[in-house]
Amino acid sequence: MLEEKTIDRNQVIGFSLLAAILLGYTWWAGNQEVVDSQIQQNNIVENIEEGSSGGSFNSSEITVDGSIMLDDTTSSAENYNGVEEIYTLENDKVRYTFNSIGAQLAQVELKNYKDYLGNPLYLVNGGQKISGANKGVFKGVVDRKTEGRESLSMKNNDGAEWVFSLGDGYGLNWSLSVPDEENITLKWSQDGIRHEKSLTNENQYTTTYFFDAEDEKKDYLSNGKDDEDIASNISWIAHKQQFFSSIWSTDKPFSSVQLATTTPAVNDSGHTRQFRSVLQIAGNNNGVNAQGLIYHGPNDYLELKSFDKNFDEIIPFGWGIFGWISKGIVVPMFNLMEGFGWNYGLIIFLMALIIKLALSPLTFASYKSMAKMRLLKPEMDELAERYGDDAQKKQQETMLLYQKAGVNPLGGCIPQLLQFPILIAMFRFFPASIELRQESFLWADDLSSYDSIFNFGQWFSLPFYGDHISLFTILMAISTFLYTRFNNSMTPSSNNMMQQQMQIIQYLMPIMLLVWFNNYASGLSYYYFVSNLLIFGQQWSIKKFFINEGKLRAKIDATKAKGGKQSRFSKKMNDMMEAQKESGNRRTRRMDK
Repeated sequence: MLEEKTIDRNQVIGFSLLAAILLGYTWWAGNQEVVDSQIQQNNIVENIEEGSSGGSFNSSEITVDGSIMLDDTTSSAENYNGVEEIYTLENDKVRYTFNSIGAQLAQVELKNYKDYLGNPLYLVNGGQKISGANKGVFKGVVDRKTEGRESLSMKNNDGAEWVFSLGDGYGLNWSLSVPDEENITLKWSQDGIRHEKSLTNENQYTTTYFFDAEDEKKDYLSNGKDDEDIASNISWIAHKQQFFSSIWSTDKPFSSVQLATTTPAVNDSGHTRQFRSVLQIAGNNNGVNAQGLIYHGPNDYLELKSFDKNFDEIIPFGWGIFGWISKGIVVPMFNLMEGFGWNYGLIIFLMALIIKLALSPLTFASYKSMAKMRLLKPEMDELAERYGDDAQKKQQETMLLYQKAGVNPLGGCIPQLLQFPILIAMFRFFPASIELRQESFLWADDLSSYDSIFNFGQWFSLPFYGDHISLFTILMAISTFLYTRFNNSMTPSSNNMMQQQMQIIQYLMPIMLLVWFNNYASGLSYYYFVSNLLIFGQQWSIKKFFINEGKLRAKIDATKAKGGKQSRFSKKMNDMMEAQKESGNRRTRRMDK
């Protein structure tokens, strides 16, 4: 008897309740994490402060509310009979401002960028302190444009000397000389300043990166939550935010580092993370002499790569094949089209078009396989009716039908799986691309952030969804739903319970994407929307011009007349079923005895 194809109401209710429970728990856990992070913040700071001798923060450096204070030994110029002076080094890209008290870097402004409110963009604006070799008042001497560089030499009464020099681009060369010290511990405290429209999204890409000089690989603390670590033999430390970073590198690796990131106060919407790094510099009997590079600038892949210090590893393009695709294909293609000065909306459209054309052979193979499966549907329905009570026999006869017709049942799935790495690579590329930052297209004023057509945050905010409506996300979700429905119409229907459940999940996916992508980069949602439209066009063209179902049916019949063509998959499935059948026969014979 043929089982009627129905969707069990209890299954729908069960899936709905399960989704509600998961959403509710995630919302509760998110709120609890905010509370816990405030409790854990002091613990993490205290742990790193109580580290090894010479490698700890003084308790006076961090106040209860997380702001930075100078030590008592450096907080007043009068203690050293000195006068506070300000020194600047700058070029067309960046301006550095130094304070003579403690040789502190008081301000770093990136001249070619603005924050989300249109104000000057600072990577340092007060909330930073470097201590460990900075006691007292430093007398500074600025040398303007010697050999194309500006330099600043700052020296205190104890003989400690900092020298900074700046060329035409990003990257501040530094050197430190401290006599009569076998090692120096630098304590680098920095408050990450908010730069982007979406604080939540910016936090997801903000953390500390560090590079192991011996293993030549990067590592990092957790994104978006409090974390700490201890490491040794480190080439550089990066206080990384979504699109901008402060990187401290050294020519000779730091012998050891202690790292921590903590969450600002709940009511602090002007900062992302609080970075705390303790850097151990080894010297010798003659003192400490060290040098390196400090980078304050954009997370631009080509810019970071130009330093040849693996700085580009901080851009989260993804691991393995996903990173290779991004760096080897997506980035060069994007940079090539960007060089023509085109609008970024057009560039994203052309990227989607080129990728779809390159993948068109896979799309054609997938569509052709689905067309064959659809032509076999009447015979599959007949098998389902004939062997409705014998699932194993029905499966065997179905595989035999595939063999005779020369059809691979996975022919429609495998091409889709081969495209999956490119989808993931694009998912990682857009939120990490500073080129899209504050670039507008249609109603989206910033392709690196969400596109809002209606804000309701003044009244309420929905858990998981947010306080606004993103139109590109809605278009992407609708096109994904239509694409799913079209694919299911192309696939032979089945009364198999697992297939019905998979279809339910497929139809739930656009709703989940609607929630997940609402706060993501609008450029990403736009790319997926365009990709879906292009897929519709490809499939229509294939059906209209390249696939003749009459000829395809005749080819299937000819293959069946020749005895069929068994694929590797069909052979393996037949062997497995034969083994199961033989195993069942042996059990039956033993029971008969």
